[in-house]
Amino acid sequence: MPFLVLFVGLLVWAGPSWAQDERSAMTRETVLQWTQQYTDARPDFQHGETLGLSDMEKLRPFLPPGYFEEFQFPEVTFDISPPGDYPPRTDYLEATEKFAGQTQLAEDGSLRNYTAGQPFPAGQLDPADPTAGLKIGWNFNFRWQHYGIKVGNFATVMIRPGGTHGVLPGLPEDMIQPGGTVERVLQQRYQRVYHSHLSMLPEQNYTLPVDGAAEFEWKDINDFTDPYEMRGLRVLIQRSSDPHRADQAWTYVPSLRKVRRVSAEEKADSFQGSDTTLDDFFGFSGRVLDYDWTFHGWKDVLHIMNSPHAYARYYGPAGRAPLGPWELRKAIIVELKPKRENHPYSSKILFIDAQTYRVVSGMAFNQEGTLWKVWGMQNSWSEDAQHLPEMNTGAHIVRYLGVTVVDVKTGQASLFPALDMGYPEVDVEEVLSLYDVNKLTEGRR
Repeated sequence: MPFLVLFVGLLVWAGPSWAQDERSAMTRETVLQWTQQYTDARPDFQHGETLGLSDMEKLRPFLPPGYFEEFQFPEVTFDISPPGDYPPRTDYLEATEKFAGQTQLAEDGSLRNYTAGQPFPAGQLDPADPTAGLKIGWNFNFRWQHYGIKVGNFATVMIRPGGTHGVLPGLPEDMIQPGGTVERVLQQRYQRVYHSHLSMLPEQNYTLPVDGAAEFEWKDINDFTDPYEMRGLRVLIQRSSDPHRADQAWTYVPSLRKVRRVSAEEKADSFQGSDTTLDDFFGFSGRVLDYDWTFHGWKDVLHIMNSPHAYARYYGPAGRAPLGPWELRKAIIVELKPKRENHPYSSKILFIDAQTYRVVSGMAFNQEGTLWKVWGMQNSWSEDAQHLPEMNTGAHIVRYLGVTVVDVKTGQASLFPALDMGYPEVDVEEVLSLYDVNKLTEGRR
């Protein structure tokens, strides 16, 4: 993920404090009671309808508490679209079927005999099974990702309520409507390449044809381009195939003109003063075994699954409400509790799309047990993408467009839009060069 600057002790920035809102008293019980209250709710709206502020009570059963409150403003608009069908590519489905029943949970919670595809088919998930949450965690970890995501400009926008802002350099004029005061913007190039458990490479034993590929789950490269004082900072991260092994990371710091090995383990710290952590990216980017997982069943929820826009769009008086067509879709409800005693979260509840295993919304609770942060995602379907079809068409993947992360204690939010992005094929020689620690000083290759 585009992170890790904090590990080198550079430019860590903390935003100002803002007034708490009424959501800060919510607890995990608030969310779980909502799921039970509205388990069998049926929508009082139709596909093709456009709903506004006067219709919000119709939407309450389908927007989790904490997220629902984000849309209490006069200009709010919900364009309701029919739920689409977004299946992964055939080779992922074939691998899931081929290896169905083979994968098992070891006593330590790791996977035994996992090769490729979805480790645990949907029919094996039962809320009465105490291991169902962990199985969902592994399904999410090994969801269909093609070879991984590539982003030409991965931005971080820290924004607070009140005031207005102008055009942000390097970002499209219509990405964020003028509401809200922008405090800081970071921009970088980013690419993740998965190295093992690749359903499309059975002839290569499901691994990239590079030396040592089976030893890694994925590798990341981050190349900061803005602001000026961060330009040229590059970070390389490796996640081991061993679920117990810590991530490995190296950074090139231009001011030092050297590559340094850095710790990749402070994943619960704020990323550059934003409202998210390393483990929060894409909803969850941590190691599965660092958490206890509980499955709380299924629930129909509204979210933006197939935006027609080339990038995430935001609007509203605070400049952070996601803009796009909303689909009512079945979601998995799973709760994560950190095993680490000094973790800032007591728990985190995620709503994961049941077909695609994309996180669509979520909330985290502080150590006092009250609501701290709320996530809302924007996605789009690769086969409908008009922008950069060469990086998307044929991938058959729900693409990450962006996320809003709101700190309900301070009122500040962080937006993470991805521009010029896709899930492309990869060239082996380029992968070898891209993730060569010895070439970090050379910049983007």
